[in-house]
Amino acid sequence: MQKKTATLYDVENLNSHLHKKLNQLISYVKQAVNKEEIHDVEKEIFRRTLQIGYLALKMFVAESGTGYEEGNPPVIDKDQSLRYKGKFESHYISIFGELIINRAGYHDESHNRYYYPLDMQLNLPDDKYSYLLTDLSLSRATETDYRESTEIFEELFGLNLTQSVPQRQCEKVSQHVDEFYEQLAPPSADTEGSHLAISCDGKGVRLVKSEREGDDYKVETPKARLAKGEKRGKKKEAIVSAAYTFNPGARTAEDIVKALLHEYSSEELKQTRAERRKSSQGITPLPRMALNKHLRATMYGKDRAMDLLMKHVSKRDPQGSKPLIILLDGDPALEGAFNRALKEYDFENRVDATILDIIHVCEYVWEAGTAIYGEKGNERLIWVRSKLFEILEGKVGYIIGGLKQIIQKRSLSKSKKKTLQKVITYFTNHKHMMKYDDYLAKGYPIGTGVIEGACGTLVKNRMERSGMRWKRTGAQAMLDTRSVKKNSDWNDFINTYIENEKDRLYSDNYVYKRKMAA
Repeated sequence: MQKKTATLYDVENLNSHLHKKLNQLISYVKQAVNKEEIHDVEKEIFRRTLQIGYLALKMFVAESGTGYEEGNPPVIDKDQSLRYKGKFESHYISIFGELIINRAGYHDESHNRYYYPLDMQLNLPDDKYSYLLTDLSLSRATETDYRESTEIFEELFGLNLTQSVPQRQCEKVSQHVDEFYEQLAPPSADTEGSHLAISCDGKGVRLVKSEREGDDYKVETPKARLAKGEKRGKKKEAIVSAAYTFNPGARTAEDIVKALLHEYSSEELKQTRAERRKSSQGITPLPRMALNKHLRATMYGKDRAMDLLMKHVSKRDPQGSKPLIILLDGDPALEGAFNRALKEYDFENRVDATILDIIHVCEYVWEAGTAIYGEKGNERLIWVRSKLFEILEGKVGYIIGGLKQIIQKRSLSKSKKKTLQKVITYFTNHKHMMKYDDYLAKGYPIGTGVIEGACGTLVKNRMERSGMRWKRTGAQAMLDTRSVKKNSDWNDFINTYIENEKDRLYSDNYVYKRKMAA
């Protein structure tokens, strides 16, 4: 029995119309020679190409039939034929425009559901937006706000999409991110370094007023000091995690001090830039260079962030052969969350170093120097430089003792003594993370630049635009999809999503067999 090709469209007329448009395009290009400027020709070719694409897609649908075969309905397991119920319209919005697809519908009385053979044949999504349109619109929405992300489709394709379209698609598609990363293979071994670094930090996300009430939505880590223009109680902390491998490269205290105090000569800076260019081109990876960075962010607390991070570590280094290096900014709550997670996953023996960010340490040294010598004295710079050397040589205890003596022996104001005591407390609490002589000798990174950069690129640049307020579920959806984009996994993720949707919509319990033709 032959499949009937009767559809909403007249295939022959579509074929004729399509060829006419193609010939018109060719004629236009020939006639434009020596008459029009190239940008005008480019624009006209694009406009006409969209028309041709729309006709070609309509023709494809028309040629595909309706899924109806006369005398050969689908059957269920017990050879019970499904009842044909007529043709049903399905709206499909492609990048070329909207199509109405007419397809045969059959009723399965045993399950009280309808079955449309053409839906499975074409792999139609469960809503009217094509997978390609979802891919393009959501990919753009991860980089700019929802309203702006739709404007390009109106400008290029003439599609009038509201901002709710990519927003709904984001919340829908983001539900597949965790599963995607659970199944994704780890980076190729020949692209990895010998050591694995992991880090976490928090970045505030402004919530809508309705979600800034109650214990569940309190800011997790209240700040003692707010940035300019920042207000209390309006943000929920997104916890960002980063994992990457690196190859160690030993440095001296002199190298670090020169970098912290911007003492490199112009020639040294030129050499450093040249080495970075070679590294970025994949010629010679620099020591301590972050390889295959993996970023995630969650609105649901530090323990959730740690769980995602530890699962990634388990997959990335299942044999536990790479020493773990933890980089933190000194937040006790984050350190506590790390310790809980390491114990839960039995990773404690894999940790070779937990390192306090040297930039934060440097800020405290400057603060102490200012309290002792003021902001403008040359003695301050000399003192700061010497103390940085002592810290990098593992002599934190000497600095703590020296600051205590300064408080006792020098005539300082109450506020200055308070500042020095704050520095003493900070160094005392984090002394176990300040073994910089050991870290430098082993060639480990001692800064949290990767995670701080991730807080900016993953959260701040997208979530903190002017006037933006988020619901927590919406913020999480954006953070999930944006992390996929920033991890350079977008194409693999979308393809996996489409395949998973196909399995969900058209799995074996949906596919009914037809009787064999006589």
